[in-house]
Amino acid sequence: MEGSSENSQSNVFNMHHSLEDYYVMTKNKLGKVYIFNQMTFKISILQPKVGHIKDCNDIEEAFQSLKFDVIKYNDLTYKGILKKLSNIAKMDYSEYGCLIVFVLTHGNDDGKIFAQDIAYYPDVYWNTFNESSTLTHKPKLIFIHSPVDEETDCVRVEPARSIPTTYSIPEVPDILLMYSCFDTFISWRSFVTGSSFVQSICKEFKQRAENTDLLTLLTFINREMSDFTGPISQAALGKRKMGLIVSTLNKVLHFGSKNK
Repeated sequence: MEGSSENSQSNVFNMHHSLEDYYVMTKNKLGKVYIFNQMTFKISILQPKVGHIKDCNDIEEAFQSLKFDVIKYNDLTYKGILKKLSNIAKMDYSEYGCLIVFVLTHGNDDGKIFAQDIAYYPDVYWNTFNESSTLTHKPKLIFIHSPVDEETDCVRVEPARSIPTTYSIPEVPDILLMYSCFDTFISWRSFVTGSSFVQSICKEFKQRAENTDLLTLLTFINREMSDFTGPISQAALGKRKMGLIVSTLNKVLHFGSKNK
């Protein structure tokens, strides 16, 4: 009966698409996850992001359980970020199926995000990865948690901002970009439970990545964010939490064992 169930799952997986419609995930490793975590800042107006400690630990645990290699970088200057990105792009990803990047930091109203010393536009991530020959035709997923903060009593409510017009939406192929929030929505985090964005990603990847394609998985992440429960302040009551997804993926991405 067990073998019959596996065959049934495989048939469902390929029912509507040929194998050419899927990203190849039959490598020795599913992928690498890089976390750029900014907790402290040299800019006086920016408060430390203490809640990122839990988020980082949970990302590491969730994706290691899915057989990803996870590498963390903490509190880098802009120059340090560029150096790490350059080194990442030069690495050999022949034995990896995909690349995932988490950027956890502050943001501002101009669409910039903060390194330890200055603000910068996040397009450096996907533009740098486009220079890597071994990442060509492989999916590159970038999750950016960089809201503008507002202090409250028991939780930091992070007002949304619209996607800026000062830099372009990725024209690089095979990119999936997800922001933690956008115009008219909010994102929030607790020092104890972590951010709704990261916690929803970790939960849904652990529960569904084996049997769900990426875009469907992201839909469940948005639903989880909207329903996220925690120590919400009065400022957050009645407000929805929703991520923004931009994709130049051109194939179906499935992390499950049916790729193996």
